[in-house]
Order: sequence, then C-alpha cells, then structure tokens
Amino acid sequence: MKKILFIALLMGSYASYTKAQTKGNPQLGLRAGLPFGATVRYFFDDANAIEGIAGAYSKTYTVTGLYEHHFDLSALTTQGFAWFIGGGAHMGSRTVSGNTKVIGGVDGIAGVDYTVPSLPLNLSIDWKPAVHFNTDDDLTDFAISIRYTFGK
Repeated sequence: MKKILFIALLMGSYASYTKAQTKGNPQLGLRAGLPFGATVRYFFDDANAIEGIAGAYSKTYTVTGLYEHHFDLSALTTQGFAWFIGGGAHMGSRTVSGNTKVIGGVDGIAGVDYTVPSLPLNLSIDWKPAVHFNTDDDLTDFAISIRYTFGK
C-alpha cells in the first residue's frame, strides 16, 4: 500500500510539474492553413490563454485576437493533450475585383492541442470560422499550428 501511495504521489507531482510549465510561457510559431501566417499564444493559467494571429490568404490580410479556454485531456489520453474553444475578433483588408476593402468581424475557434512534455514544442489543429461585417464570411477555415514554447 505504501508503494502504491508513493508511486501515485510521484506521478501526481510529475503531472503538476509538466502542466505548470505552460503557464506564463509565451508560444510563437507558424500557422499553416487559413489564414496562413504567424501565431503567438500566452497562457494566464493552465486553462485560459490569448492568441494572436497575423495571416494572409486569397488577397486577404488579417490580424486576429482570440481568447481560448483549454480543457486538459491528459488523464484520458497522454500527458500534454487538450482541446480548446474560444472566440475573438479580427480586422484587416481584402481585395475583391480590384477594390480593396477594410474588413472586420468576429471569430470562433475550436481544436485539439498537444504540448510535447520533453520538448519546448506545441502542436494544434483547429477550426476558426470568421464572420465578416462587410464581405463574404469564411466558415471553413482549418489550420495546423506549430509553436515554440519559450522558457520551458
């Protein structure tokens, strides 16, 4: 019984150590999909993060700010695995038929996320629908992101 308790405590301390490494450490990387560009994310705690995306696609250039809530799936799958959901807003420009328009709108985001426990590497796959106020909406935007985690 003492052996089981010791192993449980050891595993619990390892899990909290790995989880705590994400908090406060900014992540910077590349987003491949729609929009294609750069992504930066910062965790306030183990579950709440903000993400910024500067991207381009089909003569459209946007800057997006998102709030994300992360749900840890480590107990069900593997250490560092989570899913997330959130929302935010964007602004930018889009060229349609030779005319450039300023665009703005609201965004949603949902996806799965994996932070490699032994490396400063984060991978995610997400769906980010965008509703624009003055041009056609982008409801089928999917992407894969790879990020370097600083301070890990």
